Amino acid sequence: MKIVISAGDPSGDVRGGELLQELRKMTTLEVSGLGGRNIEAAGGEIAFSLYEYSLMGFSEVLSSLGKFHRLRRGMRSHILSADPDILLLVDYPGFNIPLAGWAKRRGYRVVYYISPQLWAWGRNRVRKIRRSVDLMITLFGFEVDFYSKYGIRAVCSGHPLADSIPKTLESEPCREIAFLPGSRRQEISLLLEPMMDSFIILRDWGFVSSASVAVSPDVPPEYYERAAKLEDVRLVDSVKDALAEASAAVVCSGTATLETAMWKIPFIITYRTSRLTYFLARMLVRGVSNIGMANIVTGSEIARELIQNDVNTDNIVNFMKPLIQDTETRRESLNRMELVRKALGDKGSSRRAAQYVLQEASNEIS
Repeated sequence: MKIVISAGDPSGDVRGGELLQELRKMTTLEVSGLGGRNIEAAGGEIAFSLYEYSLMGFSEVLSSLGKFHRLRRGMRSHILSADPDILLLVDYPGFNIPLAGWAKRRGYRVVYYISPQLWAWGRNRVRKIRRSVDLMITLFGFEVDFYSKYGIRAVCSGHPLADSIPKTLESEPCREIAFLPGSRRQEISLLLEPMMDSFIILRDWGFVSSASVAVSPDVPPEYYERAAKLEDVRLVDSVKDALAEASAAVVCSGTATLETAMWKIPFIITYRTSRLTYFLARMLVRGVSNIGMANIVTGSEIARELIQNDVNTDNIVNFMKPLIQDTETRRESLNRMELVRKALGDKGSSRRAAQYVLQEASNEIS
């Protein structure tokens, strides 16, 4: 089977790589397109590297329109040249939804893996999905219900974190504090400074003695310079390593909130972006009151959210103190995290997603 894949951000590269690994167990596979090291490790040929195009917000994309225009032309040319059985789109909706429409008009079969959050901010794009996507593979069951209302074929594979985090860590009060500032440069540049300032206060007041910071391999070391220079702070290469000795964590909104909840580490959620991006997001987002994925998928407040100007040293310190110590707040937080594990579904999600792709290529899905 021949696939052209389009995964333009680090999390999509991880999920896409997992799916391709499973698909290779089922069939002979030829894959090329937009991706990163995980898709390449799964045998994909990287025609366009995601590390040039992984941006966070509206204003950042606007400033890079020329670059994205070249990528759009390049991917279209690549699809025509490769003539794939399936165009596999992974998340990255600002780029992938228009690409789906272009490909469908030219007769290509389009599968979209990891639903764009249209249920929050893009209901006006649902018609585009219906016209251009043959099958939507979602990570959460409620997304299938959403698409079904609009006549879109959708199936739920569940979330791969159910496989990668089969059991929880042993979290105890009064140990280390973990900081997960995100995987994009803009996230880190806006979040790491208040995170480190809060650590200094918590350490000096005796609440914790050390901290760990999860480092993204896709971000230059200079973005972590402040943390690297601080005494009692260690830089680690994964979320799990950051959380391994942690009493609690401060986490950038997104998939990391799900992972932290699955490891059962109490945490607060932080989100900060440019003023223009936040203004536009407020205008577009409808129907959801939360920004952290752990809160969204469970429909409850798994963790406190600090957004924009609320991401400051005082707030981080005040909300972290009861999570670090043996308090009722900490115990309630730990209990609520079971809701996240239930929301992510059963094990085997990447295998199920691969089966859906294979069946779609063979026109076997009813």
